[in-house]
Amino acid sequence: MSVEKQFNEALSAEHPLWGLREVVQSLLAQGQEHDALIAALERFRGSLHDTGRDKDEDIVLEIMDFLTGWCSPHMKL
Repeated sequence: MSVEKQFNEALSAEHPLWGLREVVQSLLAQGQEHDALIAALERFRGSLHDTGRDKDEDIVLEIMDFLTGWCSPHMKL
């Protein structure tokens, strides 16, 4: 399954922030690099923006904050 499809499925979960965070954690555990994930999330965020999915775009930005450390220490990925 493509990374974008995994992101989309996570955003369809009951708790999309936690679902997307779990997907990103799993990708990191599989060896995906932070920079590559940030780039994938940025592309995905752009597609959400283009289609007017503002709420989902905000969730993606939050996950990007977790990856870059712009968050509480316990949320950092």
